[in-house]
Amino acid sequence: MTSSVAAAAPSPAPALSPALSPKVVAPPPQKAADRKVVAAAADEVPNEMHVLAVDDSSVDRAVIAKILRSSKYRVTTVESATRALELLCLGLVPNVNMIITDYWMPGMTGYELLKRVKESSKLKEIPVVIMSSENVPNRISRCLEEGAEDFLLKPVRPSDVSRLCSRIR
Repeated sequence: MTSSVAAAAPSPAPALSPALSPKVVAPPPQKAADRKVVAAAADEVPNEMHVLAVDDSSVDRAVIAKILRSSKYRVTTVESATRALELLCLGLVPNVNMIITDYWMPGMTGYELLKRVKESSKLKEIPVVIMSSENVPNRISRCLEEGAEDFLLKPVRPSDVSRLCSRIR
């Protein structure tokens, strides 16, 4: 019995590991979904203000998108700061008037996205708003010192968005 268990254990492990890796890291479906979002945004009225919303939580992305759209903003949502920067740098999300991003995300944080945007001669004029569910004064100060337009505590409310409306150009 011991030999059959020992023989069974090594076989599935090597077979599962390569099989799972490509499925877990699946960039083609992710890019296809982003293309749909970008294409849908391109059909919107050109004079509308355009906000890029970045959050790794699909629930938080949906909430912020709904609030912004109810305030008549055109919204493009992405799941990571890395993807947001890629789309911005490649010009795949044109005419962005504001970026609203979660602070803490896997990979690149919202703070790192803020720094990259403010360091870029092409992007530095875009206002960046940071959101977080954690009220950490040092974090808030650091983001504002780095050039964030504002720092919102989650859950974001319609009153937060109306306060931001005057800052979008």
